[in-house]
Amino acid sequence: MKAKLITEFIGTFFLYLIISLSAVAGFAGDFAPLAIGLGLAALIFASGFRSKAHFNPAVTAAFFITKNQPAKESLFYCIVVIAGAALAAFAASVIAPTPFQAIINNSSGLHNSESFQLIPAILSEFLFTFALVWVILNVALAKDNAGNGFYGIAIGFVVATGAFSVGSVSGASFNPAVNIGLLIHQIIDLKLFAIYTAIQVFAALVASFVFISIEPKK
Repeated sequence: MKAKLITEFIGTFFLYLIISLSAVAGFAGDFAPLAIGLGLAALIFASGFRSKAHFNPAVTAAFFITKNQPAKESLFYCIVVIAGAALAAFAASVIAPTPFQAIINNSSGLHNSESFQLIPAILSEFLFTFALVWVILNVALAKDNAGNGFYGIAIGFVVATGAFSVGSVSGASFNPAVNIGLLIHQIIDLKLFAIYTAIQVFAALVASFVFISIEPKK
C-alpha cells in the first residue's frame, strides 16, 4: 500500500498546485480549465496503473461503495490526498505570494462575491461531481472498457469541461481535497467547505449506485 499512498499524495499535490496557480492565482487566465484538464490527464496516466489515480475522496468513496477498494485502504487514501492538497496550497503561496495575499486582503473569496448564489453553486457541484465520478467508474471499472487507453483523457476532459461550464458559478471544485486547498486560500469559508464536501460525496454515492445498477455482474 505504501507505493499507492505515495502515488496518491504526489498526484493530488500536483493537481491542486496546478489548480491554485492556473485558476486561483489566475496565471493561466481563461485557459485555466484546459491547464487543469491536461495536467490531470497526465497525472492519471502516470499514476493509474499503480493507485487507480483517485486524487479525490469522493472518487475513493465511489470505489469503496462499488466494492473495488477495502475500507482501510480507502481511509488512508482520503488522508494522504487531503495532506497533498494542503501542502500544495502552502507551496503555491510560497511560489506566488502576491495573488494569494490579495485574496485575503480584499476578501475576494467566492463566498464574499455579490454574484455568488448558493443553490446554483450546490447544483453545479453535485452535477459535475456526478459526471466526474460517472466517467471514472465507466472508464476505469466497467467490464466492457477493460484495458482501454483513453481513461486519462476522458477524466481530464470531464474536469476541464466542468471548469469551463461552472467555474464562475461554484469555483468548479468537484473534489473534497481541492476544497481543503480552496479553504486555505480563503476562496471558500468553512461553511461552504462543509456544504461542498457533503454534496460532492453525495454525488459520488449517487453515481456509484447508478453504476452498480446497470453494470453487468462479474
